[in-house]
Amino acid sequence: MTSSASRIVTLNFNAAVLGTAEAQRSLGALQKKYSPREQQLQKLNDDIEVLKKTLNDSSTKLTEAEKNQRLQELGLKEKQLQREAEDFKNDSQTESQQVFQQIAQKVFSFLQEFSQQHGYAVVLERGTDTAPIVWYAARDVDITDQIIKGYDAKSSLGAPSLPDKPTATRPSPGISPKQP
Repeated sequence: MTSSASRIVTLNFNAAVLGTAEAQRSLGALQKKYSPREQQLQKLNDDIEVLKKTLNDSSTKLTEAEKNQRLQELGLKEKQLQREAEDFKNDSQTESQQVFQQIAQKVFSFLQEFSQQHGYAVVLERGTDTAPIVWYAARDVDITDQIIKGYDAKSSLGAPSLPDKPTATRPSPGISPKQP
């Protein structure tokens, strides 16, 4: 690789942010926090399915009044499920985006320092394999893994030092970053 080529590198920023240990811990804590609500939604959905099955079961003899009462109950539970699922989605997405943004700011600052130390002239967003922004880049110019490792090392130890100039590799295809 020529010296001018080594000054231009690529990075999948979302994958770098989501690949950090801090993001994994924070998003795992959010998942744990929202797990009881998710379980409540599943229970409510199961109750609705049982009620539907009872209403559709021809062997169950219901009076017209009982059938109307159960249909009304079904409608109320379906509306409740829809409202609660929407609230759950909004709340969890909002918090996930906040976590992502907080960590992204830190990773961005780290990226600035890392890029200066390694003498990079340009860091381009690579995008994902399925939605590339840079259509071609040699494998050894992608620094996503080095940013993840360097950020993790700095944030877990609180050490101000950066890793030595690495040979870059692309992130594994198993990483599927989400756009906030």
